[in-house]
Amino acid sequence: MKSLQKRRSTALILAVVWLAVCLVLTLAMGQTKATEDYEIKLLAAQKLQGWMDDIRDYKLEAGLSLTPYDTHKTGMIGDEYTPITTSLGSEEAKRTTANPDMAALLVQMLTEAGVKSGDSIGAGFSGSFPTLNLAVLAAGEAMNVKVIYIASMGASTFGANQPQFTFPDMVCRLYLDGRLQTPPALITPGGDYDCGGEMFEEEKEEALARIASYGVADIMQERDFAANLKAREDLYETLGPISCFVGVGGNITTIGLEEDKMKAGVMVPYTVTSVRSDDGLLQYYNAHGLPVLHLLNIKQLAAQYGLPFDPETIVPPGQSALYYHTVYPHLPALVGVLGAVCILVFAFKRRSMSDDR
Repeated sequence: MKSLQKRRSTALILAVVWLAVCLVLTLAMGQTKATEDYEIKLLAAQKLQGWMDDIRDYKLEAGLSLTPYDTHKTGMIGDEYTPITTSLGSEEAKRTTANPDMAALLVQMLTEAGVKSGDSIGAGFSGSFPTLNLAVLAAGEAMNVKVIYIASMGASTFGANQPQFTFPDMVCRLYLDGRLQTPPALITPGGDYDCGGEMFEEEKEEALARIASYGVADIMQERDFAANLKAREDLYETLGPISCFVGVGGNITTIGLEEDKMKAGVMVPYTVTSVRSDDGLLQYYNAHGLPVLHLLNIKQLAAQYGLPFDPETIVPPGQSALYYHTVYPHLPALVGVLGAVCILVFAFKRRSMSDDR
């Protein structure tokens, strides 16, 4: 009996060792290959890089120097505090998103959400993450996806919070110069009640007047939360319909009136099961059967997709982990499983034969 138990234990050890050896071989033989959508991701990132360069030039033309927080000289990082700043934000998070590979990330996230060429999506952009907003637009152009977007002027610290050149200024200039295919469908002040209640009145009005002078999109100032949501929903339906909703930043119409409790990233339809009167468009559209992208917790997103947080250097488009995946051979794993099964079956049969005697 003890001899049989010893043989059984030995067989189990041999099976585990064999599986481990085959696993090591499988990992060692893995090959890194470009993803199937490599070219689309690269095109999106290149578009975004070009727009970032344009915006840096626009700022310099307007007499705005790059801020000391913009360590990579991207032109996409604002000041710590200005008269149109709406809330506190993370300097590190803003630098993390000021990266052309954010467009490649959005291609991946939109694909995960089931968005396909020819689709229309809705988007709500605050000025807090201007590069992330542009990343959505770059991904849309590269994927042949129509982006119906509403752009808000207000921004948190270190975002597009310079009154002389806000996020609506950026997209209007890019559109008028023929660099961006799609203009904003609507512009709002953002901030408190989506009407900029906490902003300095003179600077807010000057910025809104300048934005209106472009003649690109209407400006809405609707203080009533429910009416504001309804106007946005109607716009997305009229210009759509949309198959996905993307929320960038913390505009109240995007995340709702209460503290943001939604998980960052891609949310499959019906993750939200019911909608309250103080919920935003993310909750509304998800509860009504659409996938949504919630882009706000940048540290969590970076960790989820293997991107560096506040990197010391920014690698050129096409080199980060977003563009590659590892392919492992099936044969060593199959041999490992079959070999382990044979070892255990042989040991079991020997035990049965011994029991028969």
